[in-house]
Amino acid sequence: MKKRFARPFILLVLLSASLVIALPAAAHTGIEVGPYSLVIGWLNEPPVVGERNAILIEVTEKGAPVSGVEGTLEVTFSYGGRTRTGNLEPGDAPGVYLIPLIPTVRGQYELILGGSIGSEPVDVTVEPEEVLSAAVLQFPEPAADNHTLQTQLNELTAALAATRDLAIGGLALGALGLLAGAAAWLRGRK
Repeated sequence: MKKRFARPFILLVLLSASLVIALPAAAHTGIEVGPYSLVIGWLNEPPVVGERNAILIEVTEKGAPVSGVEGTLEVTFSYGGRTRTGNLEPGDAPGVYLIPLIPTVRGQYELILGGSIGSEPVDVTVEPEEVLSAAVLQFPEPAADNHTLQTQLNELTAALAATRDLAIGGLALGALGLLAGAAAWLRGRK
């Protein structure tokens, strides 16, 4: 009776362990480009606004790491119509490449891969995991992010401009009132 229980229990433990080991890479995207397999994602997950990070690209061919890709593969970041070309740097292991980046805005970034790997042309767009506000990691009080601070600054600037316009209008009306009062006083003296 113990043997019947032990085998399913061991299988359950092994399955659970394999799921736990696979979780960190769950946010990575796997794509095929000809004979090459690419796994793409953020080096540090979750990606957070204002935190130094990098896009990690792992390139293999039939399970073997592919070296020398930094000279032939071009990488461009895209967000909200703005783009920036990144430099592919070899990582700590063969076939692993990094593109350093500090994301400054929360949301979904696109990664555009172009050029070639070996003789295989590459033209692929990938969306890595969405960048989150730093508030998800801050404790005990979340600090306002740059986007929120900029929005508040824009609102205050608009309110200040409206207040200035009202003050100028008040000064002009006050000056007209003084002139009218002075004119009335002068007429009254005659």
